Amino acid sequence: MKPSRVHYSVVALAVLIDMMSYMDRVCISVAAPKIREEFGFSPSQVGLIFSIFSLSYFLFQTFWGALADRFGARGIVSLAILWWSAFTGFTAVAWNFASLLVIRFCFGAVEAALSPAIASAFGRWVPVTERSTAFGAFLGGGRTGGAITPAIAAFLLLRYGWRAMFVVFAGLGLFWAALWWFWYRNSPNEHRFVNAAELAQIGATSATATDFATPAPAAVKLVWSKPLVSLLAVAFGSTFLWQFFITWFPTYLMEDRGFTLTQAAGYAGLPFLFGVAANWMGGLGTDSLGRRFTPAKARTAMGFFGLTLAAGFMAAGMFWPERSTAAVLMALCAFSADLYLGAAWASAVAIGGKAGGTVAGLMNSSSNAAAFVSPLLMGWVLQTYHNWNAVLGLGVATTLIAAVLWLNVNPREPRRK
Repeated sequence: MKPSRVHYSVVALAVLIDMMSYMDRVCISVAAPKIREEFGFSPSQVGLIFSIFSLSYFLFQTFWGALADRFGARGIVSLAILWWSAFTGFTAVAWNFASLLVIRFCFGAVEAALSPAIASAFGRWVPVTERSTAFGAFLGGGRTGGAITPAIAAFLLLRYGWRAMFVVFAGLGLFWAALWWFWYRNSPNEHRFVNAAELAQIGATSATATDFATPAPAAVKLVWSKPLVSLLAVAFGSTFLWQFFITWFPTYLMEDRGFTLTQAAGYAGLPFLFGVAANWMGGLGTDSLGRRFTPAKARTAMGFFGLTLAAGFMAAGMFWPERSTAAVLMALCAFSADLYLGAAWASAVAIGGKAGGTVAGLMNSSSNAAAFVSPLLMGWVLQTYHNWNAVLGLGVATTLIAAVLWLNVNPREPRRK
C-alpha cells in the first residue's frame, strides 16, 4: 500500500496561513510614515507602536504553545486567525497613540498562537526526517507574505489611504480560518484520508489525540538545560537584527538613503523575498545533510554558517556608499539569517519532545523579546543621536554571538561502543 500524502497538505496549508499572517503584520511598516505624519508622532512613539506587537507576542507564545500541546492546534489556529484579522481591521479606526498601542498589543497577543501551534501540529504530523524542510516551508510562507506586502500596501495606501489598507488586509482571515478548521485534525489518526502506510511513515500508528492530553513532565526540567538556554539566547540575538527589516527598513531607506516611498517599498520586500528561498534552501539542506550525517550535526552546521554570513552582509551594507547595492546587501543579511530557521524550529521540537509546542513557544518568546527591544531602541537612537549605524552595528554583534552559542543547541550524539 502506498502511503497517502495528507501531511504534505497540512504543511502547505500552514504555509499559506503564515503568508497571510505576515501580510497583516508587515503592512504597518509601509503605513508608518503616513501615520506619523497624520498624528505627529515622534520616532520613539513609532518605535513603541512597532514594539508593542512584539511585547504581547513574546508574552503569549509559551501560553499558546502549551495549549496546543494539550488540546491540539485545530481550534486554536482557527480562532487566532479570526481574532488577529479583527484587530488588523480595528487599526483602521485608531484615533490616537494610545488606541494604536492597545490595538497592536491585542493583535500580537492572538497572532502569537500561530507559530507554536503549528510547531505542535508538525510534531504530530511530520516525520522527523522531514521537519526542517517543513518548518523551512512554513517560515518561507511568512517571508512570501512579507515580500509581497510592501508593494500591495503601498498601492492601497496611495490610492485609498492607510485606513482602507488595513480593512483590505483584515478581510482575508475568514476564508483561511474556515479552511484550517475544515481540513486539519489534531491527530493523523482522526483524518479520514490518512491511510495506515502514511501513519507508519509519520510514526503515528499509536498516536491519538489523548496521547497529547498530558504535557511531558520532563518539560519543566528542560528549562535550565544547556541546549534550551542556548536556543533561547540564539533566538534573541538573531532576531534583534532581523526585526529591523519588519519595522524600520522602509523608513531607513527613505530617510537615510533617500529613496521615495515607491522605491523603498520595492527594496523593503527583498528581505522577505530572499527569505522565501532561504527558508526552503535551509530546510531542504539541513534534512539532506541530516540523512548523510546526523540531524543534530546538520542543524549545527546550517545554523552557524547562516548566522555568521548574515553578520557579514549587514556589516557590508551599512558602509557601502551606493544606496541600491547597500539595500541589496542588507537584504542578503536577511537571506543568510533565514537559512538557520528550519533547523531552529526542528531543534525546538527535538528538545521538547511531546512538549515541542511549549519549547517552540519559549523559543519564539525569546525571539520576540528581541523584537520588542529592537525597534524601540532604534527609535530612541534615531531621535537622540540620529545615527542608524550604531544600532545596526549592535545587531551585527548580537548575530555573531548567536552564531557561537548555536554550537551548544544540538550537542553531539554519544559515540556508540
